[in-house]
Amino acid sequence: MRLAFKGSSVFVSGLRSFGLGLALLGAAAGASAGELTVSGFGTLAVGKAISGVDQTYFGFKCPCFIANYPDVGVYGKGIDFGPDSRFGVQGVYRFEGGLSLTGQITTHGGNGLKPAVDWAYGSFALSDSLTLQAGRKRLPLFGYSDFFQVGYAYPWIRPPGDLYGWQIVAYNGANLLYRKNFGGLSVSANVWAGSESDKGNRMLDKIYYDAPIDEKWKGIVGGYVELGTDWGSARFVMMTNKVDRLVGGAVNKSGVKQNFYGFTFNVDQSDWVLRTEFNRFVRPDAPKDIYNVYFVGAGRRFGDWLPMLTYSRFTEDFKDDPTANEKHNTLAATLRWDFRDNMALKLEYDVFKDKSAFPFVGNSKAIAMSLDFTF
Repeated sequence: MRLAFKGSSVFVSGLRSFGLGLALLGAAAGASAGELTVSGFGTLAVGKAISGVDQTYFGFKCPCFIANYPDVGVYGKGIDFGPDSRFGVQGVYRFEGGLSLTGQITTHGGNGLKPAVDWAYGSFALSDSLTLQAGRKRLPLFGYSDFFQVGYAYPWIRPPGDLYGWQIVAYNGANLLYRKNFGGLSVSANVWAGSESDKGNRMLDKIYYDAPIDEKWKGIVGGYVELGTDWGSARFVMMTNKVDRLVGGAVNKSGVKQNFYGFTFNVDQSDWVLRTEFNRFVRPDAPKDIYNVYFVGAGRRFGDWLPMLTYSRFTEDFKDDPTANEKHNTLAATLRWDFRDNMALKLEYDVFKDKSAFPFVGNSKAIAMSLDFTF
């Protein structure tokens, strides 16, 4: 019952903070005519690791399964409501003249339900198809980055962790967004620039270093192009930036360049579903470090039911020290039931194979169930 008792006061505090933010937004609007829209989403999940390596890993009693890397959602031997559970509320205030303000607060069970600001940005419509945005946003590196927290939006309980496990997930800066339809083809393009500094990065601390981590990504510049039809979509993305990292107060990285490349291809044809994503991180500065990650998932709808099989893989190639290479893969069997509008039940069974060259969490199997909803 960890979710219900340990985080309840923080959860209520987060909702109060968001309500206060909306009230201040309305007050700031003053006499300006506008419209406020409030929406939300949530996932109530429960699960456990059912087998794996018996060990203690950085304070985690294993067998354990890392369900959510960024928020350190880790299932152990006992039944746990925390690793996949989350709740969010979003407010959008639209002024006359093409200006709008967006804010979103999310709480995560893996982080003790501590409220976090995922979105806080302004948008200005330059034309019917071009929008300028500035503030705090999710980094749109991956196909599900923009709605990673919204469990209802994808078929699994969570997107495959072998890919969706990076320590920086947001940035502060500006972007230019283009959207237009050409007959049966929709085109979206986005370019962005900014930076992010995270003092006390939980993922690097709790999962990789067992020490206080300060992480900064600076000089972020990226862009993507997404093409969509009534039967599927394709997305291409690139980004470059530099990394500063302090481990326990000591310099670990300083101005290390990294480049990101990604490709996503999805199909929804008749009752068949295909989900794929391929990503590559390259740190060309010595020592050269390369990450290749991907997943492929397929399923078939039977009315309100969607069973799927998904295979994901993470491979690191650390040129100067092969003993530091991280490598693992996951086979996930999922079943989704859309039993009513805006609500879905999911069941997921994961088989995680750890092939890392250093002592990591080890092999494990895990099972989880979730209720996902939007409002």
